[in-house]
Amino acid sequence: MNNHDTLNQSQLEIAQRISNAARNGDTEAFENGLHDLFANIHDEIMDSARSLQGVTDAAVLAQRGIRQLTSEETRFYNNLITAFRDAAKNGTNPLMALTGTDKTFPETVVTAIMEDMKRNHPLLDAIDTVNTTALTRWVINVDEGKTAAKWGAITEAVTEEITSGFAEINLGQYKLSAFMPISNGILDLGPNWLDNYIRTCLSEALALGYETAVVTGTGKDQPIGMDRSVADDVEVQGGVYPQKDKVAVADLTPANYGALIQDLAKTQKGKPRVVGDLILVVSPFDYWKIIMPATTILTPNAGYVNNVLPYPTRIIQSVAIPQGEAILGIGKRYWLGVAARRGIQFSDEYKFLEETRYYKIVGYGDGRPKDNNSFLRLDISKLAPTYLTVKNISETSGE
Repeated sequence: MNNHDTLNQSQLEIAQRISNAARNGDTEAFENGLHDLFANIHDEIMDSARSLQGVTDAAVLAQRGIRQLTSEETRFYNNLITAFRDAAKNGTNPLMALTGTDKTFPETVVTAIMEDMKRNHPLLDAIDTVNTTALTRWVINVDEGKTAAKWGAITEAVTEEITSGFAEINLGQYKLSAFMPISNGILDLGPNWLDNYIRTCLSEALALGYETAVVTGTGKDQPIGMDRSVADDVEVQGGVYPQKDKVAVADLTPANYGALIQDLAKTQKGKPRVVGDLILVVSPFDYWKIIMPATTILTPNAGYVNNVLPYPTRIIQSVAIPQGEAILGIGKRYWLGVAARRGIQFSDEYKFLEETRYYKIVGYGDGRPKDNNSFLRLDISKLAPTYLTVKNISETSGE
């Protein structure tokens, strides 16, 4: 029997398979994982629709992800439904039925998808995620260390020094795509439920792809991950940025944790900076086996308290992290540009199941750490649990 807890757990396991396939470059396993994920989402939404049959209260529907659509969104989805039905009836390309209309998603849908991704995937919320749909270039500050102002003549050398801390990124270079099945059952539910289904599929599929790229993207036809070196003198071979060496972490005592943070407290150009927005990204499986025992303390009044670290840090679980590893860094020092310019595309390359057609969903994005000292790649495989240490003061004080 399906319920939300079972479905969420199932989605977590499927997401882990998808992320593993993405890291290993296994296209078949990646596509099979997406098929299973979309089928899971489909069943969940159909169950929700049956349980909410006849409900018109907007607040109740909103709790289940059913938004009140704008007139533009309603027109867009109704056009899609008509096109899909006509294509199924006539055996034609459904996008032909959209001639004269905009085949791309309304900007409000793209915004909602980004909000869904950031709400359901804390890693994408913790970093500097930007909607770049309408842009072609973006300038980021790659060296946020404080630079004292200088008096003197305006020369080319001064201008070069001022602008050297910025980098320009060309957008739309890398695309992330997947095939999404749309059944007649979803179409029968109408535009509001179709919006919920498409947003859920898009946000989950694209978020998984983006998360994997944010954590360990090679830089070749994809973003550069947090675990990659972007030093000025790094050797990039065939477009692939090398992974950083892992730093072994034996415990999370204040002294050891402070030593790790010290490495983040200066830019790659050696300038000091204030460390904030710290994140520790770990595998969901490692969280319960390694991180939870190492960050849980017993207090006299509150009992056990979880996620306690010597310095304020947001612990984030992500299937994109391999077991035994973790990423520690300044979340907002990773820049990710996300775009959705092409909307839905029909493809004849996939075999169609009965009453189901497959549509290609495409997202664009690029991303990179803003400098090489923003993130550390950790080895937590031998991280020790936290124990309460009791010291007998009377013995040392002579009392």
